[in-house]
Amino acid sequence: MATGAEKRKLEQIRLSMETVGRDWWAEADGEATRLMARDPVDDESRPIATFAADAPAPFLTFAVASADFLALTLDLLDRCSRAYRELAGRRQKQSKNFATECAMKCKSDQAFRQYLIECHDLRDTTDAERIKTRIRSILDIQSMADLNTDEAAAARWKKLRADFEQWRRGR
Repeated sequence: MATGAEKRKLEQIRLSMETVGRDWWAEADGEATRLMARDPVDDESRPIATFAADAPAPFLTFAVASADFLALTLDLLDRCSRAYRELAGRRQKQSKNFATECAMKCKSDQAFRQYLIECHDLRDTTDAERIKTRIRSILDIQSMADLNTDEAAAARWKKLRADFEQWRRGR
């Protein structure tokens, strides 16, 4: 995740790209080689730098292509960000709310309550708070919310749920 300073710097880069554009090229007139750019404001060609006579060709090529390189990098960053957000959103939609599922089983599933009595020494299922307390103890959690934030707790819930389903099928 980017820091605040990095986000501000990225925004500055984007604004600079809008200001200077990406249409850059080199022109040589026999005396000098100049880096040229088309000004996005008025669409006029402007010399923006003069290269030293002995500047190596790879450096000149890199300077001319740098606006395209930066534009490509920003485009790739944007596409990656969109793909990440899409995947994260899909994953969030797919992930189950184990805390809610557990609470609902405790509240309204009579078979689950009977399972807790027979297999987990729950003596009284008339008090919803007592059931939740026993579940938290069985699952070794402080809060039902832990089932959504702690992978190990979620795994313990899934195991308990599977044990319950097996118990129910065996009755």
